[in-house]
Amino acid sequence: MGMKTMTLSVTTKSILQQHSSSARRGRTMRTRTRLPPGGASSSFAFCSPPPGDGFCPKRKRPISFSTKVTTRQPQRRQLQQQSRSTSLYAVPTAPNDDTTITPPTPTTSQNICILGGGFGGLNAALTLSSLPYPPEEKPTITLIDCKDRFVFLPLLYELCVGDADLNEVAPTYRSLLQNTNIEFRQGTVQGIDVEKNVVHLLRSNDQDDSSCVASSASVGVVSYDSLVVATGSHVNLDFIPGATNRAIPFYTIQDCYELRKILTLLDSIPAKEFQRQLNVVIVGGGYSGVELALNLMERLKPIGKGVKVTMVHRGNDVLENASEYNQKTAKERLQNMGVNIMTGTSVMEVIDPDDGNDCDDVPNNRLLLQQQDGDTMWKEDWKSRSRVVVLEKDSKQQEILDADILLWTAGAMSSNVQKGILNSKLPRDSSGRIVVTKYMNAKGCDNVFALGDCSRVMNELHPYPATAAVAMQQAPFVAWNVYSHIMTARMKNGTASSVMDSNVQENIKPMPFSLVNLGEMMTLGGQDATISSMGVVQLRGVAASVMRRLIYALRMPTPQQGLLAAMLSSAKRLETTLKQVKSVK
Repeated sequence: MGMKTMTLSVTTKSILQQHSSSARRGRTMRTRTRLPPGGASSSFAFCSPPPGDGFCPKRKRPISFSTKVTTRQPQRRQLQQQSRSTSLYAVPTAPNDDTTITPPTPTTSQNICILGGGFGGLNAALTLSSLPYPPEEKPTITLIDCKDRFVFLPLLYELCVGDADLNEVAPTYRSLLQNTNIEFRQGTVQGIDVEKNVVHLLRSNDQDDSSCVASSASVGVVSYDSLVVATGSHVNLDFIPGATNRAIPFYTIQDCYELRKILTLLDSIPAKEFQRQLNVVIVGGGYSGVELALNLMERLKPIGKGVKVTMVHRGNDVLENASEYNQKTAKERLQNMGVNIMTGTSVMEVIDPDDGNDCDDVPNNRLLLQQQDGDTMWKEDWKSRSRVVVLEKDSKQQEILDADILLWTAGAMSSNVQKGILNSKLPRDSSGRIVVTKYMNAKGCDNVFALGDCSRVMNELHPYPATAAVAMQQAPFVAWNVYSHIMTARMKNGTASSVMDSNVQENIKPMPFSLVNLGEMMTLGGQDATISSMGVVQLRGVAASVMRRLIYALRMPTPQQGLLAAMLSSAKRLETTLKQVKSVK
């Protein structure tokens, strides 16, 4: 999933309560045991089945599994006959009326494989880990990602400029999943064999936390009974000539460090050495593009002869999916900061300044720096100095933009390329998104589910917005429907516990997903931010900036990570405040 501003969310329980009938607390029967959730809890995951507190929809009794069952003599013969062919549990033949059934260790366990460790995949894994399963029937959950770090994308720019710590924005999966029953494997998906229920993996070339480029070394195959695909959208700039080599995407830790290197280099150059203003071109007018434009404008304005930031967006307006309040506030801020906005404009090509006959004057357009001896020079320390050829769709006129820094926040996804998750028979639309039903399972595949940017719900007029909030809301529904699929299949195949509670058997049904717009928040540069929620909460300024970071801390995958994020964020803000006070003195 590309970088995006995370919108406001509520707990999983409150979201699911909007889609099912309410339930109230009750007492379990004396011989029933309500299972505690396994592993660490999650701020996104519920620790019991929806709608919450261990209660099934339309039932007042909690989901529980019996570990002790009393049978009457007339029922024993029927249970004995069933146990010979279907039951995993042996039925004693003692003559007394009350018989205790002790379940043995199951011969098989379900394997749940989750591809992608972003907001959707990680939270689906944590939710699945917290659901109650029959005794000795807890599945094996494997999370696979090409990186070894989870990236909290809304705070990626803060990490770039030093306003956030690496452990706050990008904790390792192993630290997040410790004390859970979730196994993490690092690798790149080569393909999915939906007929044999296996995923083929390749080893990632770069084993740090930034690269998803696969090597030729095979890691092997991972078999699954249920598969969750949450790999996000694949940003491929190859279809725009020159963009791959000259543009800097802004989606990963590596991209963040690339931009940080440029900013550090510019900081090291004395202002008198700049002979002209710095040109920055940002492609994409969504949440990421707007936030990046405003923050860079403020960050680079004191450097040299100033900065000119141009935002190129092919849509008719920036922030098309934002709330009216946030869109209006952001557009006013862009205008006041002097950001040049080009809507209805597409990038056609990115060329080297030295290429072509029309570039004879390129040295005058370069970022010229004056040396002490009077000679001029230009830095070659980053790849993005280029010329951007854009086309305005209404006038059909081309224009060339000079770019000392070219940043890419817009999606550029290839269509149906047989690569990765699309190297399979899974149904997909023209943009390569996996087509799913309202229950989030792939069309025609009951045991394969997809969520987030890589999925599209069939019969929906438009895809859901490619935001973290959508993936976060989908994650618990997908987890519940995987759980429903597993338990229903066990009952149909006769492999489920013969002592499973009757209300579980009747109520483990899949739940359709529908998006609830809870609001959104975004940074407007520096200590300014805006928050809009359900038309009720509208906040801007320093207070919104502080609240935004606190809400992000609460939205971290685990409570431990949330606490760490809150502490690191508070320490950074205190450090910044002290520096400002010291500079005033």
